[in-house]
Formats: sequence, structure tokens, C-alpha cells
Amino acid sequence: MDNQDWLHAPRLTLIDEYRGICQASEPFEPNESAQREICNCGYARGRCERFPSESADAVRFSMAPDNRIIYILERDHMPGAHGVVSEGEATGLLGAQIRAFAHSYRLRTGF
Repeated sequence: MDNQDWLHAPRLTLIDEYRGICQASEPFEPNESAQREICNCGYARGRCERFPSESADAVRFSMAPDNRIIYILERDHMPGAHGVVSEGEATGLLGAQIRAFAHSYRLRTGF
């Protein structure tokens, strides 16, 4: 998605704004407004009827000095599970988010 449309862009989990298919329950494509305001920002609990009650509210990423990715799963604005993985080790939905984050990071930094 084109993040130039934001008046005041929020801190996006994956650095850039992405469009895609929701995997929270059965595959579903949210409308552009929902993806922009809910899916890309984290903390969708209570704002999205498809959001699974047992999952983390948000995930945060950072690049480690050795080019691995640090992730922290948050719930109720507090860190929970965390880890450090290489892009190639990451699997599943978290892996897809890690690859998107790494792609955006490289585009912004050139690394």
C-alpha cells in the first residue's frame, strides 16, 4: 500500500504498509480501510471481529547487528514471548511478517 496517504503515519509494525489476506481464522481479504487502520498497526483486539482472543495483540521487530531479526510478541501493551531468528529460519505467519519487515528494512537502509 502507499503510505504517502497518511496525514500522520503511525509506527507500522512492518515499517511499510502492506496489503494482503487475513489469516486470523479462515482466509479473508479485509477492505483497504480496515487494512490501513487495523491490520497494519497492531492492537486489533476489540476492533476486529476476526481477531483471535488467544493471540498476541501486536508483534514488534528490530534488526540485530548480525542481520537476524528480533521479535517481541506483546499482549495488553506488555512484552510476552520473544526471540531472535534469521530470515530463513522463520516459518508460518510470524515468518511471513519477519520477511516483510526485513524487506522493508533493507529498502529503507540499503542493508
